[in-house]
Amino acid sequence: MTPSSSLNQVVAFIQPFQLEAVVDALRRLPRFPGMSVSDVMGMGAHRAHAPLEGEETEVHPFQKKVRLEIYCLSSDLVAIVETIRKVAHTGHAGDGKIFAGQATLACRIRTAEWGEGAILAGRS
Repeated sequence: MTPSSSLNQVVAFIQPFQLEAVVDALRRLPRFPGMSVSDVMGMGAHRAHAPLEGEETEVHPFQKKVRLEIYCLSSDLVAIVETIRKVAHTGHAGDGKIFAGQATLACRIRTAEWGEGAILAGRS
């Protein structure tokens, strides 16, 4: 099997209370391929500094977030990223981040389908 440039990965970190709204909006997209969701903890640049004078040096300066992981076709990438961005936006610090880029290879374990077929089997 040869790698495909038409496959992409989206990783988004969002506020936990935004998960239901984001999932509902993504499921309305015509070719939404599905996703994985994980509870994670992390910190942004505003917390990633050496402790200041008088500041607690906690081991866990982390905030709870939800990580969404989506593999999609290039043609669906912008719609997925924009949907997440619009729905997860509150305007407050900590809304999250979205990362996207090419995925080199995809294989569905159950059917041994490769590439686009592994992502949208029976629907492409």
